[in-house]
Amino acid sequence: MSLFNYRLLSVICLALLFSTTNEAAAQRPDGERTPAAEQEGRGERGERGGRSGRSRTEPPPVLDAEFIATKLPAGVEYVSDVVFKTVDDLELKLDLLLPAGESKQPRPVAVWIHGGAWMRGNKARDLHRFDQLTSRILQEGIAFVSISYRLTSQGQFPDQIQDCNDALAFVHAHREKYNLDTSKMIILGTSAGGHLASLVGTSTPHHISEFFTTTSQPDWTIRGIVNFYGPADLLVMQGKRDAADAESDRSPEARLLGHAPLLRPDLARAASPTTYINKQSPPFLIFHGDQDTTVPITQSILLNAWLQTENVPSELVVVEGARHGDQKFDDTLYNDKAIEFIHNVLK
Repeated sequence: MSLFNYRLLSVICLALLFSTTNEAAAQRPDGERTPAAEQEGRGERGERGGRSGRSRTEPPPVLDAEFIATKLPAGVEYVSDVVFKTVDDLELKLDLLLPAGESKQPRPVAVWIHGGAWMRGNKARDLHRFDQLTSRILQEGIAFVSISYRLTSQGQFPDQIQDCNDALAFVHAHREKYNLDTSKMIILGTSAGGHLASLVGTSTPHHISEFFTTTSQPDWTIRGIVNFYGPADLLVMQGKRDAADAESDRSPEARLLGHAPLLRPDLARAASPTTYINKQSPPFLIFHGDQDTTVPITQSILLNAWLQTENVPSELVVVEGARHGDQKFDDTLYNDKAIEFIHNVLK
């Protein structure tokens, strides 16, 4: 695809973004609700697995015994707080959930990257929000790994993508210990984690040395990416901000890059999953709500369009009425889509 076409597509998306109504004041960054909404308790599942609400209280970074006993399949082995990397006395950790029972064959691996606008969240946070999907993945005999990474108060890009790749390298190095098949890896993530999952997926075939600290030649194989409403093009993201003041930009993207994307378009492009899409990119399944005012749905439309332009298998699932981080993304209807996708890419 020529540079002219890339710029043309970006201009079109910017125009679409400016035409949308700016409802950002109704939500906090990364989909946090107003205090009144925060008082809503976690809803009950409906007939199709729907939920009416949830708590926005930040869970601790380790799953508690009640969650393990009530939300996960019986017999799951929980290996928590495994240090995979230490940076300037900061320990980065991951959790493993290993399916019940012994397996003669190494198990495929699903790696989860949490959201939080790159500035908050932890490796247990999204599991509370996606407990149904987590449970379904484990029931399929797939090992589940949830990783941490440096938040923007601890480092700027490319630190976060380095941390994600180092976590994958650690899992690969210890695959025999945990009976894992790292030739069959799925990467999933929400919001900022969806961005990082997508960036891992599209950049890995290019062997970008700046994105690794241990190796630039990954020995593992990423079979597919499941992206829940993650940013795809950080420069185009700026189009959702009316009259953006680039000199004093404190947006999540600016915090990630250390500079406003409009002032450092080179960094914005380097940190954007769309930059690296080619025919070697893994298949994608993308979920996005049509009422998302935090990460506009045009981000996922653009990501899907680039993938399809390169003939990469990709599907965008539009969740009607859903805002950013809505609990309905963990409904049975969408879990079925995710499990079907995982089955197909692991064949």
